[in-house]
Amino acid sequence: MNNNSRRLMHFTKQGSLAFAAILSVATLAGCDNNSEVEPLPVAKTIEPSACFWVGPYNIDHPDRNFAYPDTGANYWHAGYVLPEGASLKLHGQYPYARYISLNTYRADTSPAMALTDQNIAADSGSFNPFLEAADRLQYPRDFTISMRNGSPVTDVANNTLFDYAESGSKSTLIYRVYVADEGKDIQGGVTLPAVELTLSSGEQLFGQQACDVLQVDTDELAIPLVPMETYAKIRSNPAFSPAKQPAIWRAAYNGQFGIQCAFLGQCDGTPQRQVSYYANADNQYISTFLDSNFGEIAVTRGKLPVVPKTQAGAAIFDTSEAQMRYWSICQNEYYSQVVTACLFDENIFVDDDGYYTVVTSPKESRPNNAVDECEVNYLPWTEQGDGFKRVTQLGENKLNEALLIVRNMLPKAGFNQAVQNTVTPGDEYAVMAEYLPVTEYMSQADFEALGCGGK
Repeated sequence: MNNNSRRLMHFTKQGSLAFAAILSVATLAGCDNNSEVEPLPVAKTIEPSACFWVGPYNIDHPDRNFAYPDTGANYWHAGYVLPEGASLKLHGQYPYARYISLNTYRADTSPAMALTDQNIAADSGSFNPFLEAADRLQYPRDFTISMRNGSPVTDVANNTLFDYAESGSKSTLIYRVYVADEGKDIQGGVTLPAVELTLSSGEQLFGQQACDVLQVDTDELAIPLVPMETYAKIRSNPAFSPAKQPAIWRAAYNGQFGIQCAFLGQCDGTPQRQVSYYANADNQYISTFLDSNFGEIAVTRGKLPVVPKTQAGAAIFDTSEAQMRYWSICQNEYYSQVVTACLFDENIFVDDDGYYTVVTSPKESRPNNAVDECEVNYLPWTEQGDGFKRVTQLGENKLNEALLIVRNMLPKAGFNQAVQNTVTPGDEYAVMAEYLPVTEYMSQADFEALGCGGK
């Protein structure tokens, strides 16, 4: 059994439906311009707590490349059991990055509660660089978060995160860093948040001692899969093929609706939007299934939302002209959940009107004008198609299949064309208009005939 197989678990019938959210979908490094001054260490009196975090989850770690990660981000998870009567604090430093957040998760892997950078109050005497017009390079930049067991019954205090776990049960927390500044490491130039555990007796524990008492995870997250037998039947029946011609982009809602719509074509109704599968509460998703039998290459075009540009180490956090915080498009293996490649907003070529062209194809069919010199973006086709054999070691991969996912993060008030503003299946174009991707199939030769720019 390979590492993928060991970490994966099969759903019950109910869990299988929760997983299927990804079917409608559906889990990075500018100069600081002040390099002579090093940031103050995180909570100087708190012992570092690398033992608390498992990760990073990203494309560079094959055993952790699952749950459709975004290559513009890095993820760390913590699984722990909070002792009765104990309290837990996380002491961190705001990274030099575009975005950070901490999400807790319910047992069905849907987001329970989130704290996002701009909503995390800085410690006394420190500064939050994610506030509008803030100095992104200012220091000290410390924060403290209180973790609580269960769900809130009254108003939640600042910098407090509830785990939505039953008493004595495992809590799941994911920490995300998107687009670390150039010259910084994947953590954005700071250490991961450190733990301070206070027991009911008043005794305080830090570092490894705290991790031992918290029974923290040392293994990767267990990611649920559609049961192998179920998916094997689906993939063997052409009537259930999720890819359409022309391609259809759909917003994500929930698991049951996702599988009914993508595979059975039952896309009517008013489903509840609750994307599970360790989704980021600050993102919403649209996706389309692809099939290379429809054409040698798939060409996706659309308008790119305006985002704050931070990667080169901007001195000021300026979102005054932005429409959302972050945007990306990723090419994925559906069944294995592996990401092949992504493009995010700051590394995408757009024309003078803000429109992008993204070509995806097997590498041998890459058009000679789908290159940086022609300002045409390229995503390689999924390495193992749907990735079925990668996980199960059975049968063959469907090399003709792929899944494109687009993320919209934190749209600004007044920007009404974000995925977050869709409310009914099928309203994606009416709501998103030119910001909804449009994908068509072409031959390599026909696209090359368009010349540079691909138009």
